[in-house]
Formats: sequence, structure tokens, C-alpha cells
Amino acid sequence: MTTASQTSYKTLLKWSYRQSSKDSAKWKPCLTKTSGNQIHTDLLNNGEIPDPFIDTNEREVQWVGEEDWEYKTDFNGGIGKKRELVFEGLDTFATIYLNDKQILTTANMFRTYKFDVTDCLQQLNELRIVFKSALKQSRALEEKHGKLTCFNGETSRVHARKAQYHYGWDWGPLLLTCGPWKPVKLVTYSVAKINDFYVKPSVDENLQADLSFEVEVESISEDCQLLVEIFSPTGKLIKTIKESASKSKTYSFNLIKLEDPELWYPKGYGGQPLYKFVAKLHQSDQIFDSVESEVGIRRARLVQEPVKGQDGSSFYFEVNNIPIFCNGSNWIPSHSFSCSLTEDDYIDLIRLADEGNQNMIRVWGGGFYENDILYKQCDRLGILVWQDFMFGCAIYPGYKEFIDNVTHEVTDQLKRLRNYCSIVFYVGNNEDYQVAEDLYKKKTFTNEELPAKTLYEHILPDMVSKLTSGVGYQFGSPISPNKGVPTTDTTEGDIHQWNVWHGTQEKYQDWGKLVGRFVSEFGMLAFPDIKTLKECITEEKQLYPQLETMDHHNKSIGFERRLALYVMENFLVSSMALPDWIYITQLMQSDCLAYAYRNWKREWGSTNVRKCGGALVWQINDCWPVTSWAIIDFYHRPKLAYYAIKRECQPLVLGIYRTETRQRQPGEPDLEKQAPLHDYAPREYTIDIWGVNSTLQEFSGTLEVEIYHCETGELVLKLPKSKITLKPNQTTELVTKTKIDSNKLVVHAKLVDSAGKLVSNTSDWPQPLKHISWPKHTKVDVSIPENGTIKLSTNHPVKGVALNIEGDYFLHDNSVDLLPNSDHYIKVDNLKVDDVAKISLNYLK
Repeated sequence: MTTASQTSYKTLLKWSYRQSSKDSAKWKPCLTKTSGNQIHTDLLNNGEIPDPFIDTNEREVQWVGEEDWEYKTDFNGGIGKKRELVFEGLDTFATIYLNDKQILTTANMFRTYKFDVTDCLQQLNELRIVFKSALKQSRALEEKHGKLTCFNGETSRVHARKAQYHYGWDWGPLLLTCGPWKPVKLVTYSVAKINDFYVKPSVDENLQADLSFEVEVESISEDCQLLVEIFSPTGKLIKTIKESASKSKTYSFNLIKLEDPELWYPKGYGGQPLYKFVAKLHQSDQIFDSVESEVGIRRARLVQEPVKGQDGSSFYFEVNNIPIFCNGSNWIPSHSFSCSLTEDDYIDLIRLADEGNQNMIRVWGGGFYENDILYKQCDRLGILVWQDFMFGCAIYPGYKEFIDNVTHEVTDQLKRLRNYCSIVFYVGNNEDYQVAEDLYKKKTFTNEELPAKTLYEHILPDMVSKLTSGVGYQFGSPISPNKGVPTTDTTEGDIHQWNVWHGTQEKYQDWGKLVGRFVSEFGMLAFPDIKTLKECITEEKQLYPQLETMDHHNKSIGFERRLALYVMENFLVSSMALPDWIYITQLMQSDCLAYAYRNWKREWGSTNVRKCGGALVWQINDCWPVTSWAIIDFYHRPKLAYYAIKRECQPLVLGIYRTETRQRQPGEPDLEKQAPLHDYAPREYTIDIWGVNSTLQEFSGTLEVEIYHCETGELVLKLPKSKITLKPNQTTELVTKTKIDSNKLVVHAKLVDSAGKLVSNTSDWPQPLKHISWPKHTKVDVSIPENGTIKLSTNHPVKGVALNIEGDYFLHDNSVDLLPNSDHYIKVDNLKVDDVAKISLNYLK
């Protein structure tokens, strides 16, 4: 077939900008190489503002968000009987002029706007867009409709359909940008075009698949044919469907049987085959428009059913009838100015999640509906996506203008996202019900108290049901499926477990007591890599943990007190020099989050006893250089916690828990009457060891347990090797309440397969670590036996060995615990055998 008279999609480029309030302001060229623009990056590229990510420059650019800005470009009118301008994303309050005539106004960053310009175009045309200050516009809306409550940012943000984190968050700067942040296109055609191509797989309980399609066609020809082709994941054409398409309408094709379907699975549970679907509009051998989509065929559902012997109900995802424990992260926008992100940025960050053994990300509701490349990569790699709608930490309005605006937004986004098989769950908002609970001190709310209640509980679920298939929905996160139950309930629904760091500030060693049915947020803050801090702080004297510029790059209220609490409670701090403080905060974060994953994965249990179905750490990424809860910093440098989580989320993993029991003496008063600091009764220590098998195959191997004295290095006890079996997709208890003699002992457990290969190992250390007197004769040997591999060995138990290598290297493991007679090998990209002098070590001393 030829492509004569093909529909044309031309992205408008070569934009210029100026400040609206200055009549004499000259137009300046946008120097970005991307197809979207935001005013801060354009000003920065032209040297008109300092980089807001450097030092305290964020303060110096606040005026930008208070001004109105204009963009313009010139373009040829093109050819075609029908011509329209398509605005894929305008941030946010825009008035659009074509050849000095107003054609459109917008008020939603997340919507796609279209305007028929067939009768408006000349040979050469000027498109000009005036962006009103979002800050002033949202404040005007607040003045008109009333002030509501929010956490983070200013209250007026709730009236603006704009990325909420632009108003500032407890990990992000206040940078209220604007501009045509997504492409503006001139679409022309003379016969017909395809507006939407929706593939609707349906997989039943027996894993038999049917396919339905919807193709939305816009046609001005009475002689046009629609052709739909289905290709197998290997590229074989397996089905062709033809239909006359002489009218503008949605053409539906229902219940086409897919023989022997190749199903899509999350990583670790099967492959990720993607069928290719192609829709074409043609006459004879001339193609007018074509659209293709790669789609995975799968069955997914949220399982909420009774938990044997427990109150409440389960909360876990099942894909193709397989229960999945979700190891994952919360995803925030990766840049304050999203136009600065490339596809490679997304690919690299998703790669890190994949290599980190994560099988789910949650796209958080205070940012924006993400770039298509994120979902494509998740489809390809088998990473499930939990997708929030863009409402976060606030009481949102419910007036008609707002709801109508949101309805258009949701329609646009659901249509864009619905062919991505990785998306398994939509959620109405992030923490809005929790805000209401805090505000009203009760658990159920009227529409007056929670004006967006109808949106969350009726409009959104109805739209998800009508516009998508094979995905779940819940009103908000966290939330219980039963009304009147608080969002903090741990026996049903999901929870945001912030009683470590926020809330009651529990010890992180007690994560096991804080488990919920699905923990969709939890976290711990740590400083980023020193290279990252040196890139954003230019004054050498400001590179100290307590100084002004360093504090500016931390947006969490009270962070110093809370960070000091968890560091000082657990670690002996001998230096506050920046490299030492970075190491100790990262090691603390690493240990903290490892405790959470380790103990919560234990609660995965088995069929009918799924006490916990997943853990999503807050957060995987940053939007600027900052000290935050992220496990990967702004420049994609993993913190030590990234590696700890990677180890805890291996397909086969061991866990250890140490229990301290007070030995009550004869005639002693009740325990409650004894002040803890004067309680000198002896303690007894026992250990439990378990294994979690996240694969679908039974594993048989050998468990080896060695117990060393932390301070002398002596091997105190070696348990007899035991043959063990880990049943598929469940937890198996291996050692129960085995006594150890003191709290100065480290327990090291190894899982070895039938060939003698190490599969998993873990260590449990006395707590708090600050009470260990580390011997001075400890020696850690570092060698490079071959290109790309570091070998570590020791003569004494060592905690938290962190490697630093000068140069461009990527470590696939870090911050490891070493035991005598247990060499540890770490893969390192680009490492050569003669690079050993570039390696430096940090560990607890």
C-alpha cells in the first residue's frame, strides 16, 4: 500500500517567549531541543535566571510564577480538507490566539485540547499562547469558591488542575512554572483519520482470552475501509478484520477468540509477551492513517477476602490467577520541569527499579499522569503500575466547573493509558480521606465536608468501569473497603505507615508490629551522594550538614530533629563531617527499610493467610537535588537503601528476627510498675528464621547458620546444617525460638542450593548498633579478581561495608555485611582489574 493523502501530524517547533507584563519585552527564542516548553527552563537557557536547583537560587526565581508569559511560533498552514490544532498539554491557564484572533481558553494541565482551524489558516500563521500566573489564578478561584484545607503547598492549589507539587512539597521546591509543556500539533487530512484505538482483552478464570476493539474514526469520505491486523508476540500475522468506515463514529469489534493466548505476567512469574495491533484506514492501496499498539493479555484483580485466623480482609493483587507480593516504590515526578526529562531518563530509572527486584510502582497523585515511555517500559519489563488520579493531600472542591473540568481530564487520560497492561489499579486520590479524618476527627464525611466525595466514590469509578477494562479502582489511598473504618486500620485496605519518622516515631526495629494488609507508603530520610550535593551547592563552606544552603535542600519540616532521633538512637556518631554524615544517614535508612521489607514479606504467608500483600517504599526518586526519602537521588545515584531493598526483594530470601524477653524474678512486682531505665532484670534472646519463596517452583536446599560474637569475632555457635524446602509463593518458617546466649551476637544465615551455590544470605545484629564496641584489629580486604568484579573478605564481623569508587562506575550491590569465611562478590560496570586503588571503604568502626 502507498501513503498518498496520508494524515499528517506536524509538531510545531521554534517557539519564542516573552513576559506579558512588559510591553517592551522582546521575544526570545526557546533553546530547548524537546517538543515541550516550560518558562523556567527557557529563562534559564537564555541566562535570564539563575539555576533554581543550585544553592538557594529557588528563592530568587519566585517572581517567575507570579508573572504572565507568552509563547508564539509561526507555521505553514499545510494541506488537507480538514485541519486542526491539537494541544497535548498546556500548563495551565492559557488563552490561545491564531493570527491574533482568540480561539480557545484552557484551565487544565492534564487535558488535551483540540480546535478545528480549517477555515482559519493562512499560508503562514502565527500561534500565540498567553499563560496567566497559576498562582494568581488559583488564588482568584479560591476567593470565588472558598478556602479549603491541604497539607503541603498553599491552599489555593486545590482549585487549579495543575501538578500540585509545583506549589512546593516536603521533598520539592516551590517552582510554579507554565508553558506548552507537551507538543502542539497541526493535524491535517483529506479523507479520514483515527482518533483512538482501544484494545480490550478479556481473560476469564480459565485464562481463555477474547478480544474486543474500538476504533474511533473521523471520516469525510464515503469510500474508506478500516483494517485491523493482529500480530503475535513473535510477529506472525494471526488475524485480519475489515470494515467499511465511511462515517465518523466509533467502530466496535466484539469477542474475537484468541487461540492459545500468550499471557503477560509480572516479572518473576512469567514472560512479558506483547501482541501488536494495527489499525489502518485505506482506499484500495492508499493508506490514509494508521495506529499501532503493543498490548499484553492478562487477567488482574485485587483480592480482598477473609484472612484465616485474623480480623479484616486481605489486600493483594492476583495476575493470571497467581497471587503476587508487590515489592515496589512510590514514583514522584523526576524533575520540577518535566520538559527537561528525556526518554533515556525514564528508561534508566525504570531499569534501576527492575534491577532492584521491584515489581510495582505507584504513580503518586500529586504530580502528573506520566509520560507514555514509563508505561511502555513497565509493560516490557513486567512492572505493575498503581495509578493515582491527580489529587493529593487536600480537601478538593466539588463545584460544577471543577468537576466538569476533571471529567474531561479523566476521559483524556484513561483513553491514553488504557492499552497499557501494566496498569492494574486506579486510585481516586492520595491521602485526601486522611486529611478529612484529621480535620473533622471522624471517619465518615458528608458532601459538604468532603466536596469531592461524589467525584471519588461515583464519577471516577463509573468512568474507570466504562472507559477501561481489567483494572481495579478504590476511592483513595489509604482507605478501608468498609465505611467508618479509619484509614490507619491495619486489618483491611491499604495503609500509609508513617509511625516511623512521622506520627508516634516508633523504633524501626518494630516495623513488624506496624504491618498492614498492604503498605502503600512508608519511608526514611537520608542524605544523597556527596557528588550530588557538590553539584547543587557551590560554596565549599556550605557543604556541612547544619548550614543554611544544605538545609535549603531539605524541605521536610523538623527533619533535623527526626533524622537525629533515628541516627542517635541507633548509631555512634563520631564525626559530623559531610561524608561521614552521608554515610551514617544512608546506612540508617538502609537498615530501617530492610527491617520493613524483611518483616512484612514474612507476613505474605500462604493461601488464605495473606496478612500482607505488598510494600511500596516512599519514594524511589527525586525531582531536584535534595535530602529526602528517595532511595535513588536526583542524578540517579542509588543510596545504600536501594541495595538493601534489592537484596530483601530477591525471589528467594531469608529473614531473621530477634526477640528479647525479660526474665521475671520470683516475688518481683508487675512489669508495668518498673521504670525501664531501672529495669536490670536479665534478658533472654531467641531467634526466628524464615524463608520467602516468591517463585512458582518449590526450592530445596540447605540452611546454614553461624553465630559470631560482634566484639571478639569468635564463632560462638554453628547450628547443624539442615535440609529445607521452601514451598512456592509463600513463607516457610525454618527456625523458631532458638536461644542465643547474649545480645552481643550476630546471627548469619545462608541458603545454599543442591549444587552448593549461595542463593541468599542475611545477618541479624544486636540493637542498637551504637552499643557494639568494634575491635580495632578488624581488617577488610578488597581485591578485583577479574574485570567487573570486586571481592570483599574480612577476619571479623563487619557491618555496613560501603564502597566508593572514583570515576564512572555502577555498583550492582553495596553496603553489605561481612562475616569471616564468607567472601562477598560485587559486580561493577566498567571496572578493570587495575582499578583497585580507586576504591575506598566505609563501615562501622
